[in-house]
Amino acid sequence: MSRIADLLFPPMCAGCGEPVPYPDLALPPEALCPACRKAWDDARAELCVICGKPVSDCNCVPEALGKAGCKSFRKLVFYRPGNREEVQNRVIYRIKDRADASAISFLARELSTAIRKTLNERGIEPNDVFLTYLPRGKRAVLESGTDQAKELAKALSELLKIPLCHVIARKFWHNKPQKLLSTAERQKNAKAAFRLRTTEAVRGKCAILADDIVTSGASMSAAVRLLRRAGVKSFLSVAVASDENNRQPAAKQRSLDGELDGIYARHRL
Repeated sequence: MSRIADLLFPPMCAGCGEPVPYPDLALPPEALCPACRKAWDDARAELCVICGKPVSDCNCVPEALGKAGCKSFRKLVFYRPGNREEVQNRVIYRIKDRADASAISFLARELSTAIRKTLNERGIEPNDVFLTYLPRGKRAVLESGTDQAKELAKALSELLKIPLCHVIARKFWHNKPQKLLSTAERQKNAKAAFRLRTTEAVRGKCAILADDIVTSGASMSAAVRLLRRAGVKSFLSVAVASDENNRQPAAKQRSLDGELDGIYARHRL
């Protein structure tokens, strides 16, 4: 019945919103139309100016995240704040603004390949790994009807056969969105935003910490520090996208903080 429904009501491209061609009933529908898929692949092939690798192969860690003790950070594409024309931005807004299961599934498949590769390179056994995520604020969940990081982590858990531990929670009174803050304000806000639920299931293991976008790295850094207190021994942070500011060497990245702060300030609600 689901296949018939897809033929009658074709799935929409997560990039442009147009119907996606669906020629093979034996296969699940694509999340992107051919044109958006090409644009997505081009975005994945964009080079990091630090390591020279395509962003989807890059393991460069944002400065704040490195200082917190995370040595690995995998992402698929670069995100450009305030730009709704780039296909990668449109896909991210798609999972932020609605519970789009096909887009979440697509992004989880894309990320799972990078995660498997990194775990193999580091010689980490599956039994020593767990997945967790940065929960979205309650106000944002009520407005959009979804917690995209949670849904992404659930999809990754199913694909990778790695347990999902809901170990990080938002403090119930804390709902200030990071997107409304400058880089400096984000660091302070993130420290106050999260708490640990439990520590018993994660002690001595490697954490795969998932989110949709890493901009300044403040939220990820706060979560890493919490998990270190819980006894987690190593980390792999993963995200659909990293703010393009994170592709800059550390010295230049600091010089761009003022420019980024201005971008975020112009997009305050």
